[in-house]
Amino acid sequence: MTDLEILPPVNSEAAQQKQTEIDGLLEQISAHELRLAKHFARLSRLVREVKVEQYWIPLGYDRFTSYLEVIRKKIGRERSQMYAVLSVSEVLHPFLTDEELETVGITKAHELKRLVKQGGRVDAEVPGLLSPVRIMDFAADPKTTALMLRAKVSELLHVHEAPKGLWYEFDPPGFYATADERKEIAEFWELGKLILQDTFESEHEEKKQVFLAAARESTSTWRGELANAEQTRPR
Repeated sequence: MTDLEILPPVNSEAAQQKQTEIDGLLEQISAHELRLAKHFARLSRLVREVKVEQYWIPLGYDRFTSYLEVIRKKIGRERSQMYAVLSVSEVLHPFLTDEELETVGITKAHELKRLVKQGGRVDAEVPGLLSPVRIMDFAADPKTTALMLRAKVSELLHVHEAPKGLWYEFDPPGFYATADERKEIAEFWELGKLILQDTFESEHEEKKQVFLAAARESTSTWRGELANAEQTRPR
């Protein structure tokens, strides 16, 4: 289906009700009041419904991509991240109800999406458990972390993953910091998470990716500044 394909007349009232529901979610997400994965899963299915039912037409948009761009800007996500969120609902909708998707949450739903995209089934039994449990029920269990689910999905797909690289230890391992300096460091981690907005498997992976992103940006900036300083240095 292309953005310009027109279906039978769209229910304007239903479209407005759906948009009101989405706006409520966006306000809370923008205010950082909702950071739980289930709310992004809910946003995923609502936006998918806007696309499928073409609610974007009576809402005044020329195409769905224009509508999605407005949603993206409201919550400060990259375009690729918005499409990734949307694709979770599109891939899993035939297999999970809306309620099941919200229960699983967007982070673990990405793993179920990986399973389905690679030919697996969400009703497959989880390997290595004493009692038979479907992988979708395993994912919905609050005690199941995204990392645990990833490992089981990899088993079902016969993918054997190993940690990449060697353990990196900071040298020195720590330093004294004042209260103000600690606030700056805490803000650094928070801003990094908000900028990346990725589905991290663990806190360790989250900190690694935030640190690497900051290191890459600093390296690029500092390299340019040193090059400029070298060019302007008296000979």
